[in-house]
Amino acid sequence: MKKTLSTICLPLTLAASLVLAGCGSTGASSSSPFTLTADSGVVGYFTFEEAIEANEVVDHSPMEMNVYTGSLDDSVTVEGKNGNGLLFNGDDEYLTLESTILEKDGFTIAMWVKPTEWKDWARVFDIGDTKEDAWCGMDFETKMLRFDVFGAKGAIKVLAPLPQVGKWTHIAATLGGGNAALYVNGKLSQKLPCAVTPADILANVQGIYVGRSNWADPLFNGVMDDVLVADRVFSAAEIAQLAAGVVIPE
Repeated sequence: MKKTLSTICLPLTLAASLVLAGCGSTGASSSSPFTLTADSGVVGYFTFEEAIEANEVVDHSPMEMNVYTGSLDDSVTVEGKNGNGLLFNGDDEYLTLESTILEKDGFTIAMWVKPTEWKDWARVFDIGDTKEDAWCGMDFETKMLRFDVFGAKGAIKVLAPLPQVGKWTHIAATLGGGNAALYVNGKLSQKLPCAVTPADILANVQGIYVGRSNWADPLFNGVMDDVLVADRVFSAAEIAQLAAGVVIPE
């Protein structure tokens, strides 16, 4: 069993339609941790507690679909948010998830990140290809965290504060039900209507990457911990629970 403790921060107002959750406080969460069960919709949960052998990363979700780092050399675990985390060197290390794990009407991707540095367009994750895509990373234009969803039906740009270098921040993105949303430290940053669906993005998926882009953009440089992928849209309350921790029943 592994539990994580949240960092909850006071919200700021960027505009009437955009609530930004800051990243400086380390107060305790009032939410209870999220319990990972067989019917929770979680299709990937990577705690990085085990040593990385032959580039294999253990999946603690009910799917038990271990993945492999895309690095040229063996990736290493370092001190994480709780226990170990996976170090991404920003050059050649990333995770490739099975393209079949997200086949329903929505998805949630959440994780703790501790960036070493940010480069323009550096990716936290990227799903799809260069025509229909959903990605999260540093927005060159605003220098913020951006969850970008686009396709033949349109495009939207959801924003949040960029996680601070050297600080742990919990981020989560959801897509489905006609909306795209981005959360920071368990708090909703922004939610926008979105006509593009997961089915649109996954119709001709090139890759589902953690730490890498579907373009020739910079890779994530820093440490990640507790990477969770679900094939449904988590509620705001469930996102708060993820920031409070994840419990794997014995």
